[in-house]
Amino acid sequence: MKIKGFIFDLDGTLADTIPELNKAMNVTRSRFGLEPIGREDVKRGINDGPRKFVERTFPEGTDAKTIDEATKWYIKDYEDYYMLTKTAFDGMKETIDAIRAAGCRVAVLTNKAHVAATLLVKQIFGDGVFEPVWGVKDKPLKPQPDAALEIAAMFGARPDEMCFVGDSHIDMQTGRNAGMHPIGVSYGYKPVEVLRENGAEFIADKPENILEIAKSIK
Repeated sequence: MKIKGFIFDLDGTLADTIPELNKAMNVTRSRFGLEPIGREDVKRGINDGPRKFVERTFPEGTDAKTIDEATKWYIKDYEDYYMLTKTAFDGMKETIDAIRAAGCRVAVLTNKAHVAATLLVKQIFGDGVFEPVWGVKDKPLKPQPDAALEIAAMFGARPDEMCFVGDSHIDMQTGRNAGMHPIGVSYGYKPVEVLRENGAEFIADKPENILEIAKSIK
């Protein structure tokens, strides 16, 4: 198989984290006298890091100082909920096991806070499965390719020997910007049309399809 490594997004790709994101955001909103929002509002707001999430889910025109303050609260509030996500999407653990059994390495790259991402992945998949787990830290956020390219170098792989797997336009753009093979997952948070419009080379309708697709890449 040509592919040597896989980089996975977390939210909406490996696990459904919307319920916990929703709970935390509603706690944050309540601190500012705002009404609760629902799952669809959360889906529209995520993918570009905590501050953008707050900005998109707070009323239009909210001043930057309030957004900054709310972002600090949201990060704190999310700490109370993110570990409630206990399981991966059906078939995902088996898929990751099969990918590793095929001799490939796997990593997580997410725009979620780094500590939350690391602890959550460890809780769901165990220790040492994804190396590295990379959240928001010292590199530009997705869709900038810096972190993805660094992970490829860690794997000893060329970009074209890597698959970037995700459920959003941001993930497809990241894979494309890094020169990798973007695989969009249709079971996640964004429509297939959005994935294709943003560079998805392949679409996986279920986790098991991911390795099948990778084996077909020449």
